[in-house]
Amino acid sequence: MSIELVKNAPKTPAREASIRSMELSMAGDGEGWLALFADDAIVQDPYGPSPMDPSGKGRVGKEEIGKFCSAYIKPDSIRFEIRQTMNGGGACVNIGTIFAKSPDGRMGWNEVINIYEVNDAGKITLLRSYWDFDANMKTMF
Repeated sequence: MSIELVKNAPKTPAREASIRSMELSMAGDGEGWLALFADDAIVQDPYGPSPMDPSGKGRVGKEEIGKFCSAYIKPDSIRFEIRQTMNGGGACVNIGTIFAKSPDGRMGWNEVINIYEVNDAGKITLLRSYWDFDANMKTMF
């Protein structure tokens, strides 16, 4: 599996944005990934409080999303395997597994639900990623 299921699904602006987001993050192209977002976008990855976002409020605006991007979007650090995709109302939901490499080189995985919302220009206004930080840490090898 990979993101092929999403690529082969009916095309919509939100689904296309989700595909580009996954492709660019897997390629480690932080600048390209950041360019997908509206100026006032919100990224909640993971959703809720975690060591990555103690407040749980997410990163609001391009400057804050850029800091997230610099810290976590790296070459050869993220891989998605998507099993299901749904679309409607300017949003796309992808369900699957994410594999992520930590800064010290260990690999972990977690089940994930990613929600992408886009504006009329096709820019991402919200990326909400549901996954369990603590569970991910337990899978590290």
